[in-house]
Amino acid sequence: MVLLSQTDSEDYGENDISHIILEYEEANVLYPTQPVSSKASDSASNSFVSLGKRKSSNESEDMAVPIKSTKSAKSYHTTTDSTIDPYIPYTIAHSSALERLMEKKHLPYGVKWEIARLISLDRLNYGAITEEHLELLKGTNHETASKVANVLLKVELEASAALSVAFASEKAVKTPWQELDTEERALSEDIYGGLGHNPNYPDWYGGKVEFRAKLAGNKDDGYKITLERCTLGASSRFTRRFGSWSFIRVKIPLQTFHKSDNGLNVFFKKAFVIWGNVFRACYAKDQSVFLFRTNELCQAGRLTSNAVPGMSLEQLVSDWHNPLAINGNQLMTKWSARTALGFSNSIPGPMVYPDDVTNVDDIVCFGSEMTDGCGLSNKAVHLWIRFNLGVDSLPTAFQFRRAGCKGMSLLHDDGDAGDGKLRMQVRPSQTKIKYSGDGPMDPAHCIVDVLRLSHMRTSVRIAPEIIVNLHDNGVRSAVFVEILKNSIGEIVEGLTTWEGPDAMYNLWRNVERAGGVCAGRRARQIAGEARFRGFEARETEEDDDMEEDDEDGLLRLDSATSEGSTAWWADETSGCPSSLEETVMVLLDSGFTPKECPILREKLRKVVETRIKSRTEQLRLDIEQSASAFVVPDPYGVLNEDEIQIKSSHRCFKTEEGLETDIIVGDVLMTRNPCKVPSDVRKVRAVEHPLLRNLVDVIVCTVKGHRRLLDFLGGGDYDGDKAYIIWAYAIVELFRNADEKYSLEPPGLDFGFERDTETGTQFLERAKSLEPIPRILAMQDYLLGGLRDTSMVGKYSKLHDNAIYMLGYGHPRTVKLAAKFCRVLDGPKTGWKIRRETWEADKREYYGNSRGPEWKPKDSKKPKVSKDNSTYLPKRSKKGCNSDHIHGPFVMDTLRTAAKSEAATLLARMDVVFSPLEINCDPQLTAPWTEAVQWAEQGPPDLVKLKRQDLDTIVAHVQSMYVDHRSALRSQTGSTCFFTTLPIEERQDIIRGLSKEFFDKPVLRDLSLIMDQSTLARLRASYAYQYDAEQNMKSRGWSRFPWNMAMRELCSIKAVALGPYKTVTNGFYERFRLAREFK
Repeated sequence: MVLLSQTDSEDYGENDISHIILEYEEANVLYPTQPVSSKASDSASNSFVSLGKRKSSNESEDMAVPIKSTKSAKSYHTTTDSTIDPYIPYTIAHSSALERLMEKKHLPYGVKWEIARLISLDRLNYGAITEEHLELLKGTNHETASKVANVLLKVELEASAALSVAFASEKAVKTPWQELDTEERALSEDIYGGLGHNPNYPDWYGGKVEFRAKLAGNKDDGYKITLERCTLGASSRFTRRFGSWSFIRVKIPLQTFHKSDNGLNVFFKKAFVIWGNVFRACYAKDQSVFLFRTNELCQAGRLTSNAVPGMSLEQLVSDWHNPLAINGNQLMTKWSARTALGFSNSIPGPMVYPDDVTNVDDIVCFGSEMTDGCGLSNKAVHLWIRFNLGVDSLPTAFQFRRAGCKGMSLLHDDGDAGDGKLRMQVRPSQTKIKYSGDGPMDPAHCIVDVLRLSHMRTSVRIAPEIIVNLHDNGVRSAVFVEILKNSIGEIVEGLTTWEGPDAMYNLWRNVERAGGVCAGRRARQIAGEARFRGFEARETEEDDDMEEDDEDGLLRLDSATSEGSTAWWADETSGCPSSLEETVMVLLDSGFTPKECPILREKLRKVVETRIKSRTEQLRLDIEQSASAFVVPDPYGVLNEDEIQIKSSHRCFKTEEGLETDIIVGDVLMTRNPCKVPSDVRKVRAVEHPLLRNLVDVIVCTVKGHRRLLDFLGGGDYDGDKAYIIWAYAIVELFRNADEKYSLEPPGLDFGFERDTETGTQFLERAKSLEPIPRILAMQDYLLGGLRDTSMVGKYSKLHDNAIYMLGYGHPRTVKLAAKFCRVLDGPKTGWKIRRETWEADKREYYGNSRGPEWKPKDSKKPKVSKDNSTYLPKRSKKGCNSDHIHGPFVMDTLRTAAKSEAATLLARMDVVFSPLEINCDPQLTAPWTEAVQWAEQGPPDLVKLKRQDLDTIVAHVQSMYVDHRSALRSQTGSTCFFTTLPIEERQDIIRGLSKEFFDKPVLRDLSLIMDQSTLARLRASYAYQYDAEQNMKSRGWSRFPWNMAMRELCSIKAVALGPYKTVTNGFYERFRLAREFK
């Protein structure tokens, strides 16, 4: 047996280590290398990097970066010098001898990643890996990658074929290995094979496998990177073009991310080594750093460039993606921000060739670009999207990236040649990156990357900052209090009305709507395309704003990455759903009712109480007569100044009379996120025009007037901004437009900022004399700009809230703070940075050390901080409630008081509505066990003995599992409260482990007369229910035990007992919705 160990600086002889290391003649280094192979190619644009041979060193350009050797294999995790020195690479996992042997065995990339992951987690030592182990891991990714832990750590794999089938849908959503095999095969045949439009792989595109890591530690003690499991996720232009394996996303903990002087912008300048492959940071945004696998190798103690086919970091970002030489007029901050275009969460749309893309001028009025960010496309393009991407209807507009263009493209078929050619018209305001016209364009730059399609949301939820704006512009507080009470009351009534012939059907439908169950299911099933298809599974109120803040979809990349179960997927062993709402629905459609079933009653109570608390704590109001959609400019110029058209593809708009319509006509309010100054909500006129009749599911804005309409709303444009429209008469009638002066940047703002004004041309001049590595590090100063001053956006938002409360919404100093917030928000793109002295002065002036106004809801996404003596802002006094900028009590104080009162009233009412039921067993659920006990007493004595033994075996197993279940859900103090505080994935994993054990025993061979699994499952579930009731007779009469273990079987027993019933598979069931006529 050949043992492999990590190398150090000691000398070895024949008797000390295997012949493999002796043959390799390894240098005494801490950071050895791993060969990476590719289909033979010297082209810098070759994207495919497989796992065979690398180029020989004499073909490589030596970048002469020596790597220090050390005795300790883990010293780089804790040595401060190595943390702050960008010239010292960071090794995530390596052993040259092991790498050489893996190459010899032709192990797939997924296996290598899994081995590296276990090593990075300190779960595996190099010396524990033998050649025999690696022999067992030969094959495809699909065949072997999932077996790594089993082979190397003896971790048991899922043994039950039945369970594997049951969880197949969940695993298919996140298990990446078969997809990785397909991607590797496609790119090995054609370097452009992952872009889509591949005839050998129809209806397929690559880039969907996510390679992830996370950061731990701190600057003082040293940072550590650990790899995570691969998962399926969203695709992007970069990953499709260069292969999923070419990028790693490193997640930074929030507390570390917001810590000042965290040193992250220095740490991530390092070269990161995995099996000799060199990764370098190419972009940072939103707690994430993206690493790119370069054409360098860590070889014999030195970093060597051009050692494998592919690109250097510099070639990727400044040649292929955003050529600095051609776009030298860009600020370097803007240049780096446009790296995000390559990472945008997208799917490949139609291929539109350069000859079919024409430039069309922006409409400009008085210096304002009235069409900023929105171009045009012919019907053929939209039809391609409709039929090739599986869309239900023809999209009016779509958000896209193509080559160096970004923004929206609007359907415009006038004058089309009718030859079926796909044509687009792009505007100068959409062209962010220019490319040389010499030579053919890379196919990746010809494909239209589609981010999102136009769709209309109705009855939207408005945030407190919009409420504050509406109140300041004339809408009375009483209007919002009434809306709050009505919206909560409607929800509560819909969930607590249990009488009538259709009561349970209506309740089922209302629970589904309250929890967004059907949309959530669909979002889980198509996680990588959920954003494109308009499905969002929201878990918190704060997520409502995420879509507005996340243009490229980078914040949505965190779904489906847990190492165990996937959040909110049902336990397919027991049949028990994960979410409250789905559990209630499953119980309802099996025939249980809240008037007789204690667990249904309890779960439904939690649903109702959660809705009451979330609405009254977060203070976000559901406005029934409202909608949101993408905003586009009028392509025909027929709308007059301050006019819009808002039309839906179906009748979904509620009128004052309670009817449904597909178009709104009359005065409406228009706003967007963020909403910071009085002019950020504007009253406009909604009209209907025959030329715009086909422009549905978008908000069409006029191109007339002295300024772009969306420019009044926080400087918005048409490159993918969404707007909210409100036509509720009680709000619109009272609202008065604010002075337009508030929409202009206040004078003197520049004095509080400093700016990096270096352009691309200036950078190239400065960097031309630098060696490759120093030049890369200089670029990374900009590429990693997202890691600097990361908390200032939140800090200035807080100061603005404080100023609103103390000075008034329209006070000049409040407005100036809003402008500072917007400039800080855009700082990474524009180069503006708040001066330290300005920040210190603002913090003192605007109570920066306070907790802010007391009405503010707690932000669950903020990091936990140590206890301090900070206090809330003092409440507004009656004397200070009337001034030039303060008009009466603050609206959110009034709303908070009303919300607390309403919540207390409703929760007290729920104590009555959901009062405990009489302790009583459901005879229909105990019937199978009761009948089995009677059956066991019939027949000859020997037969009776065997029957009793079978039942006793079931009894012993159920009682044992009852104890295990109770213990697993209790903390060391005996409390069950801790269980609900665990992350959902951990809770699911605990329950699934128990239900699997419950399901696995007893086995049929241990039973004498019970001959089939269905009979065994029915009896086991029935007895579990009965035993649980007996054990809890002195308390509330039940626990979650039988339902967590066997909900599907208990529901089946109930449905059969009630009859008639229909058996369906999950695939059908999860697509069922009650039609409106059954409302």
